[in-house]
Amino acid sequence: MKSKLLIESWRSFLKEDIENDYLEQYDIGLVPMSAKPFHEGHMSLIRKAADECKSVIVFVSTSDRKRKGEITIFGEDMRYIWENILIKYLPDNVMCEYGGSPIRKVYEKLDEGKDLQNIDNTYAVYTGEEDKNRYNAKYYADIIDRVFIRTMSRGEDTMAISGTLMRSYLSNASEDKFLFLDGLPREISDADKEEIFNILFKRLN
Repeated sequence: MKSKLLIESWRSFLKEDIENDYLEQYDIGLVPMSAKPFHEGHMSLIRKAADECKSVIVFVSTSDRKRKGEITIFGEDMRYIWENILIKYLPDNVMCEYGGSPIRKVYEKLDEGKDLQNIDNTYAVYTGEEDKNRYNAKYYADIIDRVFIRTMSRGEDTMAISGTLMRSYLSNASEDKFLFLDGLPREISDADKEEIFNILFKRLN
């Protein structure tokens, strides 16, 4: 009986050790996003990065999103939402950097991987399957063996939600408000979901 318990304990130790190694597969996770507005699909990428990396940087665009025929999502509103609401729902190993082009920021961080003090770092870039071609290996050829593109497919790996849908729900809030709220990350409290909605919706009136 004692030997059986020792074996089970050893197996448990090995399983935990393997899981921990997996959780720290990469040193630095990079998650670029425009996120106007932020939704469950974006949070899925952040969760995956947080699980697989020692530390994660989310690069957040703070420019306005203006498109003909669509409502405008203002960068200053989203920055307020990030800094005052979303940040408290992010995993402990995640930090945010605001402003500039998120994709350019990724390349800049990868370029730092060539520095002597970073030669042991591995990098993982987290993006939607539809955006993976934005990350051309020729721009990080010198460290290509330490860079990994990690993708998730909308509707398969993540909720079938998009920025286009969220903006549509927001613009037709009299009928679709609850669809908008349901598209927000599941971690967020109902009160904070309402606040996010109110911040964005007030611009439409």
